[in-house]
Amino acid sequence: MSQQPFDQGIPLLTEVLLGPEVAEVAPVAAAVEEASALPPSVVQPDWDAIEQRLTQRILHQVQGKIDHLLEERIAHVLQTALQNALIGMRGALRADLQQSLEQIVAHAVSHELGHLHPPAQQSSHFYP
Repeated sequence: MSQQPFDQGIPLLTEVLLGPEVAEVAPVAAAVEEASALPPSVVQPDWDAIEQRLTQRILHQVQGKIDHLLEERIAHVLQTALQNALIGMRGALRADLQQSLEQIVAHAVSHELGHLHPPAQQSSHFYP
């Protein structure tokens, strides 16, 4: 077994290496310092705008549900009201129809009886 010569490009486990990680630590710290140095309006979100958008979105969703519920409720109320009105009208119409039929039949009967039995003519029993 021949021993190969030691390669200087391969680090030994005992060596401490300084890599790019150490170099990047400084810029991150600088970025944090820059962020804290920025005005609060840049760092802080616009809570008023977020609240406004959220409120509008929720109102839009709720309005759609409310519209659907109102349509159902109005349809139910109208159905009940129309049904009650029809029940009331049916009774009134039945009474009016009954009265009209009675009048028509009475008139027709008297008319027919008039043809069958003409009115009595004045008799000439009286002699002046």
